[in-house]
Amino acid sequence: MTRALRRSLLDAAGRLLIVVCMLTVETLASTVNAQEFEAFEPPGLLPSAGAMSAMAQAGPPEWHFGFQLFHLLLEQKGLYSVPDFRESMDQRPRQTAVVLVGDLNKVPTDLRSRLSKFLASGGTVLVASDESAFFRDLFMIRQGPFEVTTDQNAYQGFRDCPVVRDLRARTPVLDGVSSLIANRSGVISRMDNRQGNWSILAQLPDMADGANGRRSRMPLIAEMQSRYRRGGKLMLMADHSILINGMLWHGDNAKLAVNLADWLSDGDRKEVVFIVDGKPIEAMLAAPPEIPDELPSLEDLPTPTLQDLANLPKKTLLKFANRFVAGMEDADVMNEVLANQPAEMPTPIYRQALYIAVGILMTVYILRLMGRTGQRLPGSPPRAVGYVSSAVGAAALSSGELHSAGRELAQDALRRLTGSSNPLDWAIPVNDVEIDAGLVRRVSIREGLKKLKRLASNSARTPMSPRDLRKLASQIAAILGLKNDGRLRHPSIQD
Repeated sequence: MTRALRRSLLDAAGRLLIVVCMLTVETLASTVNAQEFEAFEPPGLLPSAGAMSAMAQAGPPEWHFGFQLFHLLLEQKGLYSVPDFRESMDQRPRQTAVVLVGDLNKVPTDLRSRLSKFLASGGTVLVASDESAFFRDLFMIRQGPFEVTTDQNAYQGFRDCPVVRDLRARTPVLDGVSSLIANRSGVISRMDNRQGNWSILAQLPDMADGANGRRSRMPLIAEMQSRYRRGGKLMLMADHSILINGMLWHGDNAKLAVNLADWLSDGDRKEVVFIVDGKPIEAMLAAPPEIPDELPSLEDLPTPTLQDLANLPKKTLLKFANRFVAGMEDADVMNEVLANQPAEMPTPIYRQALYIAVGILMTVYILRLMGRTGQRLPGSPPRAVGYVSSAVGAAALSSGELHSAGRELAQDALRRLTGSSNPLDWAIPVNDVEIDAGLVRRVSIREGLKKLKRLASNSARTPMSPRDLRKLASQIAAILGLKNDGRLRHPSIQD
């Protein structure tokens, strides 16, 4: 067999391996209950029953009036949703964007009080609401009802759904936008110049005020640039329904949403505080990976086993399956493998190579299934990793008292953190602890502290595997490392 033929055989076997993996994962994904997923079809034109009732008839009303699509768009732009607006707004204003939509009167008081300072420090804010609201030194929105005075400006005949065509040209936020469709909008009745300079980007057509019958053209969208040298910017919209799921498909509302996402993520911004009706919304996507300060050596990493894979939650496997299949479909791997037969390999030999590869994969799979039913040989003892190498941990591992060992490790760690042996002093308010680390690591450290407190005070024996104990030891080592470096601060933590 020539060298070129051997290389072709290996190439064919590798390509087929990818195909078989894709088919296996796709089969796994197809076992999901179809009820867990909802097919979405964008609503069409509004029927005569009215805009609001039409959206309610087209599907679940709560989804149509939600902001999931716009929120997901922001996270895909690299803005990760954070639950604690205080830390982000106070410590990282130039890396944070704030989105306030819905009822502004329900926005937390401490967030409103931070807004002016946040803008002056370089923060970016999007505010959208059709309800009356007043923010001191910034703006005022007045609630309707307002109706257009001509049928030409009434979207599909609905006078409370104005077609907005009076748009400021050469503005990045309105790039590619020729008309917007509002829905029972309010109006911007006041723009305070003490914090910055305002520009009107979109103006409503001639509208009649339902309260007093007056006709006027009022601002719908305005932008403020802070007057401070390193200040930020504010986008104000007197109608949040332009950004709800059920209205993105009308006019150029979707294009405006995309431009706003670019506007909010401009610069080095990595976090977004997303508030709907005064309540913070959790992240829709997983947090971006963070590279730790010190990477462990490969020798210290535990060797994964088939049992570890079997213990993964079903949802984790399904997420991997969906993403894997989607990536393969985007890359068109199957067609590439079948079409890219090596030019120097005859067709019969190519097919034989594919059959051989399939046979090898099936043999390996069957052997692994057989291995699951038998006795596993005792592996080498776990490598000592810092804290777990203590005498208490080693004795517990040898006697099988894993939970007791975990509890003693947690108690000893809390004694080192607080400098006290009194369990009453171990009640550290985790959320108030200052942690000098990245976002993902801060979340991990706080979860580790909660776990230590829970283990230290829990005498009941809960299931704990050697892998859980090694993970606990790693968390303790990370927490104590930050404490020794002075990067973990709280009055209850001893310096």
